[in-house]
Amino acid sequence: MKRIGQSYDGRSIFQNISFDIQKEDRIAIVGPNGSGKSTLIKVLTGQEAPESGEVTWERGVGYAYFNQMWDELDHKDTVSHAVNVYGLGLDAPRKKVNKFLAMLQFSEMDLSKTIGSLSGGQQARVALAKCLLSGAAVIILDEPTNHLDLTSIQVMEQALIHFPGAVVTVSHDRFFIDKIATKMLTFDPELGITEQNV
Repeated sequence: MKRIGQSYDGRSIFQNISFDIQKEDRIAIVGPNGSGKSTLIKVLTGQEAPESGEVTWERGVGYAYFNQMWDELDHKDTVSHAVNVYGLGLDAPRKKVNKFLAMLQFSEMDLSKTIGSLSGGQQARVALAKCLLSGAAVIILDEPTNHLDLTSIQVMEQALIHFPGAVVTVSHDRFFIDKIATKMLTFDPELGITEQNV
């Protein structure tokens, strides 16, 4: 991201944001509500064009956007089918994919359940499984732990810690941030935006 700026209705949300995402970075974007964190995610994922500056993804580097993945889950699909027909799951042996789903705390019985019958936490884990199997180099998440049960949060933490690519997340959850973040991008109304290693 180079010198990104965005405003709504004449009100500047942020200006001159520049940062790189490197392999294995775990970037947590933090700050008060309304400071522009989710707007930054929208610019990063191309949902909004920045008013100034540019976002450049290296050739061949893709990202998986967790929130979109969750929104687009087919509620009539089964857990096993949704994951087996997607990304790296397509070519992997079913046994291997099922073992991967077991690590995400899905039982043998869960695999044949429809996504619509799952709890919110389980649906989040299906979306996370699809992100992890997408082949993307970066996983982007906006407030991923909101409304999740403790098991799902812990599964998510472990999966993101072991993910070999980079992670960018907006979160208010201090415990989640402490577990996964290696860098913090802090939105501060007084100081602007600061970046620090943690």
